[in-house]
Amino acid sequence: MEEAIIIGWPDNFDDQQAQEIVQLSTDELKIKGIQHESERLFAAFEWIIPTSFIIMVSGLFFKSFMEEAGKDAYQMLKSRLKQYILKRREIKTQLVAASQSTNKLSKKYDQSLSISLKARLHSRLLINVLVSEKIEDKDADDMLESVFEVLNLLYQQCQQAAPEEKINRSVRPEEMYLVANPETRLWEMLTSKEMLERYKNT
Repeated sequence: MEEAIIIGWPDNFDDQQAQEIVQLSTDELKIKGIQHESERLFAAFEWIIPTSFIIMVSGLFFKSFMEEAGKDAYQMLKSRLKQYILKRREIKTQLVAASQSTNKLSKKYDQSLSISLKARLHSRLLINVLVSEKIEDKDADDMLESVFEVLNLLYQQCQQAAPEEKINRSVRPEEMYLVANPETRLWEMLTSKEMLERYKNT
């Protein structure tokens, strides 16, 4: 059975909170934990560099919300995931560029380099949820609550447009980005090109 949730964290970090979430795995809603190498170098835009901590959810996570028997588990897991994201957002990660390449780092980038959420909602759609550094703690929980509502709505729209029981991993999905607007407190969906325009150095 495909995992509904996968949590990844660095192999040099004893992530008890992630392990507690993994232990909530059931036959109906499978959760998996993956440790990855802590030291990795990338030459890429900040928003496509894998964060230190990653939560990956599949359509199965949102499918459980549609089924009466899974609603309680969905609400509980959603609460635990929000707590995890907020806690990991507190860990600050900084990118270091070579002296000849300092202009390659965006001077405007305001998203967490520590934690992100990826939602494979359909064979043809992958949503990258970026976690803002600008959202104040008192508003962060509400923003995360609303992003799960947005993802659930997108999942339902995908199922209505092209129903599928299982995600076809051999299909390359379209990648979109969800970015919170601190002023409007709304989530904005951007393409890769729009992300480049927003965070390029000018």
